Amino acid sequence: MGQPHSSPSPTARSVTMPLFKVKKISGRKMYHAIGSFQGLRVRHTLGTHDYVHAKDLCAEFEAKVLSGAIKLGAKNTHGAQNKFKSVARRYLKSPHTGSSKSTVDYVMRLTDYFGDYQVNKIDLNDIEEYVEEVHVNKGNANSTIRRDLNQLQGLLNFAASLGLREHIKIKKPREGKHKTDTLSVEEIDLIFPDLHPDVRRLCTFLLHTGARPIEAMRLTYTAVDFTNSTVVLGSYKGADGELRERRVPLNDKALASIPKSDPPPSLYPFLLEGRPFETNKQIGYHWRKVTDKLKINKSPYTLRHTFATRLARNGVPPKVIADLLGHSDLKMVMRYMNTTYEDHKAAVMSLS
Repeated sequence: MGQPHSSPSPTARSVTMPLFKVKKISGRKMYHAIGSFQGLRVRHTLGTHDYVHAKDLCAEFEAKVLSGAIKLGAKNTHGAQNKFKSVARRYLKSPHTGSSKSTVDYVMRLTDYFGDYQVNKIDLNDIEEYVEEVHVNKGNANSTIRRDLNQLQGLLNFAASLGLREHIKIKKPREGKHKTDTLSVEEIDLIFPDLHPDVRRLCTFLLHTGARPIEAMRLTYTAVDFTNSTVVLGSYKGADGELRERRVPLNDKALASIPKSDPPPSLYPFLLEGRPFETNKQIGYHWRKVTDKLKINKSPYTLRHTFATRLARNGVPPKVIADLLGHSDLKMVMRYMNTTYEDHKAAVMSLS
């Protein structure tokens, strides 16, 4: 007589077959976890455009559902109410938040950038990328950056008080000269081998051209001249307000990072899993998967900084560096002119 057949438990089932599939819903840009659990139909936003990242987040979500950390059917902090823009609206309505025009302006600027981010997912690397894109690349003073980050700190503290995230301490720049992080040769040698191959190619391009991540993501084959080994990088507004482009020479490593075929496999040279990069977070996610393990707390933007600092240490004139980076103000380049004791020693010894 055979043993009675029993249905597998949810936990056993998850070993052989995932509860949720990663899918895009028609008309939505973000991936979702879709499936059912204990009779409930589940559709959970994963908050990312990156399929590889979405698969990891889906597995994490499923593990929390199975462990009971997420109670399906109950209102939880993983939906729309946990998006930055929703928390920002609640923050501005709080009696503890000032209602001055400057406060509203700072919060709206933060919302323009972080709006669709899950507030509990924002980390120090995301904040560093925000500062670089919104402030540093535009030459904003450290005092402006500090005021902006003070508002962000207040908003994230507010989110923590509601139980929507853990507390985080944001490092703010000191008044005065801005010092820029760079990567050492040893750090590059540790990070690059373990990067996702598609991200490694893009990061190699950043390291050897000084391009902004968004410029590499939006680069098309029409901007690449393989014959003359040059690339035209994105447009920017100079001090005179005119739209400009810059032509950057490609060294062997930068050139090798761009797939060459006739016809090109896509409009865009840099793809992730066969699809165009959509946001900086895709790069940051794969970068941090490696750097977190190595305990190297530096973002992909340091590749651009490293490019500029190497040029400066090789004696390249500031005007040339500014042109290559797309800066119209030479003062922006001075932050890459970091010197060491060895530089000081060599300068003094050259007089003997």
